[in-house]
Amino acid sequence: MAEVSVLLDGEQAQSLRDYVYTIVSDTLETAKRDAGVSQRWLRKHQAANYAGVSDTTFGLWVSQGGLPCHLIKGIQLFSKDDINHFILNNGSMK
Repeated sequence: MAEVSVLLDGEQAQSLRDYVYTIVSDTLETAKRDAGVSQRWLRKHQAANYAGVSDTTFGLWVSQGGLPCHLIKGIQLFSKDDINHFILNNGSMK
């Protein structure tokens, strides 16, 4: 494969760096949002993904009374703190 070199003046190089930085930053923010990383409250499917379990298993955790669910106008919301606490305090370490 042939190597290609591009010569940019200082202003063009800075503009390219700014452009790449913006693209990477926007992509990371989108990924965080989609993964629920920056969200404190998650819906059930997001919460199950966050916990690394199936929707069914997550539903059992809730229905068996161990994991708090916050209900607002029919929408179930789960706190990441509650999920972390539940996981750390249930089951056993291997």
